Amino acid sequence: MTTVQETAVERLTPDSVFVGGPFYALVNPETGLMAEQDQNKIESIIQYFEKAGAKVYNAHRREAWGAKFLTAPECTKLDFTEISQSDVFVAYPGVPVSPGTHVEVGWASALGKPMVLLLEKGAKHTFLVTGLQTVANVEFVWFDTVEEILEQLPDAVHRVLSRSGPVITSTADPV
Repeated sequence: MTTVQETAVERLTPDSVFVGGPFYALVNPETGLMAEQDQNKIESIIQYFEKAGAKVYNAHRREAWGAKFLTAPECTKLDFTEISQSDVFVAYPGVPVSPGTHVEVGWASALGKPMVLLLEKGAKHTFLVTGLQTVANVEFVWFDTVEEILEQLPDAVHRVLSRSGPVITSTADPV
């Protein structure tokens, strides 16, 4: 018998994934690094996709969790290029919100990338994120723990890759 995660890995089809999330504000100025628990959340998602054989683009790992920050022009250009090259965009917008991740969500949306957004249960998220499915191909994974993310991620990725375009939920007549 295969586990849920093993079955899901078989369904996973992206060749490349950009994994985004809060970064700059989470780096401790004394250590120059993100806290281990914050690193673990992002690293678990990266490892999930790598295990499935996907190429993973990620600024956190690329910049050594804060130890090797790139300049603003360098990281901006790289993130945009890597999001452009990815098959799917997966991000945790953050609580409190990460302005940089929200910019990346905008880029992915404008580029027409299938997206999976990881949102904390019970947290207040901006309407422009929670309403994004009206203009973009996005799935939301609501979570309390990293384990919940990993349980829901395979189906969410499968759904966004199985369709193209936004999921329009309005029943109003077009103008």
